[in-house]
Amino acid sequence: MENRKTSTQNKSVDLVVTIPAVALVLFFAFMIFSYRDAMDKFLTDTFYLVTNGFGSLLLFLHVITFIMCIWLVLGKYAKKKFGEEAPDLSNFSFYSLIFTFGSSASIIYWVFIEFYYYLEGPPFGVEPFTVEALKWGSAYPVFHWGIFLFSAYAIVGVAFAFFIHVKKKNTSRVSAACECLIGEKHANGLVGRIIDGFFLFTIIVSTAGYSLGVSIPIVGTFFENTFGIDHTLSVDTGIIVAVTTCCALAMYTGLNKGMSFICNARIILFFAVAAFVFIVGDKAFMLNNILESTGWQAQHFIQMATQTDAVGGSGWPQSWTVFYALFFLAAIVSAGLYYAKLCKGRTVRECVIAIVVASSVGCAIFFWTMGNYSITTYLGDPETFKAMMAQNPYDAIAYVISTLPLAKGVMAALLVYAFVSTWTFAQSAIYTMAMVSQPNLGESDDPSKIGRIGWCVITGILTIAFLYIGGLQTVKNSMVWAGIPSAIVAVMVVISNFKDMKKVWGDKID
Repeated sequence: MENRKTSTQNKSVDLVVTIPAVALVLFFAFMIFSYRDAMDKFLTDTFYLVTNGFGSLLLFLHVITFIMCIWLVLGKYAKKKFGEEAPDLSNFSFYSLIFTFGSSASIIYWVFIEFYYYLEGPPFGVEPFTVEALKWGSAYPVFHWGIFLFSAYAIVGVAFAFFIHVKKKNTSRVSAACECLIGEKHANGLVGRIIDGFFLFTIIVSTAGYSLGVSIPIVGTFFENTFGIDHTLSVDTGIIVAVTTCCALAMYTGLNKGMSFICNARIILFFAVAAFVFIVGDKAFMLNNILESTGWQAQHFIQMATQTDAVGGSGWPQSWTVFYALFFLAAIVSAGLYYAKLCKGRTVRECVIAIVVASSVGCAIFFWTMGNYSITTYLGDPETFKAMMAQNPYDAIAYVISTLPLAKGVMAALLVYAFVSTWTFAQSAIYTMAMVSQPNLGESDDPSKIGRIGWCVITGILTIAFLYIGGLQTVKNSMVWAGIPSAIVAVMVVISNFKDMKKVWGDKID
């Protein structure tokens, strides 16, 4: 009886970690609902403070992880394996799961209109709406969703893969992965609880604040254009309720086979829409612009990765490249855990290349097809596109899709893709929240059903709060509150586990 009691206690919710994180999230939501304008200004001011004061440090962090990826692929640990067991996944499944993680619903927003923001306000003092501005507009989206920023995910993924598959640590406590750096006593004490609390808070804010904050309105836009229902905050709230309900039902009833089917269908739909857009679009322009923009990016890669415009003071890199650095950092720990689970039985080189290349290609296919189609739509009627963007960026997205053959069918397909992507992404994030709040689970144990449903509700509340403020810039501003704590935790995890790698794997080259 005593052993059973101890086991139950060990699997209980860690209130020291969970209560402060939940309280902070609910307080954040309360302040947004109660003091909308003041919170909007507060988020704007903190975004400006961090991106201008620490933007260069954030970019430097990504430069370091990019260099580390090259070292891992070519260096002494390249052939080291994450465990002696055979991989759980086939090569196809391994690359597919990595591929789809990077191409979530939020990218659908950017793929149609990101080029325009750079065309309208280009970097490096270029004149707006010129040929050179459009070249930057073609190159920067793939750069921002490419190998430079995904490298950070690969480094943290490798660190967690070593922790899980080599050190054989079976725990969802992120603080345990910092044990070599802060010591076992601190990892299991108050410092560890603070680290876990930071991680839990960042998952909630990055999921509700950005991923759902951008994804839900795009689902609403497709819903409006498919069914003719006006896109309002009430519609977005209904979509949030639908997404969180789907998450809750799936996690309560354990629809593993159903979710597997849905995820596979999502991949098929992704390629079907991309192939259709390429076939009906201007293939010569797409192929030419893919080649030219890739060359443009390669030619200016270092300049794009390190630009802070300290002399010019335009604020452009802070608004875009530094923002994207924060965006990727906000989800870096949860992404690292996700990738680490997939890396079982594979070499360091395999994992780094897969995470960096497959993720980047997944995003690039969107921009190479739908992104280039959007550019040709703009070039065909610039004034209409400008008017749509001035009115509402979501209207501009709908306008581009309306110019496609079988536009209603494409709109409906993108509605399904966006909803399923939002659902599956939110579900994986919410499941991670439940694991962190209930950390001492066995290898085959799941977090409690009530806990999983509770996290669905909390995430939905915060998402509604961010949508209540409204505006893309506000959603971008929220990334400071997820990116900075997450970056601190990620750095601690990487340093700790790379120190252990040297102890376990030594300096010998295989």
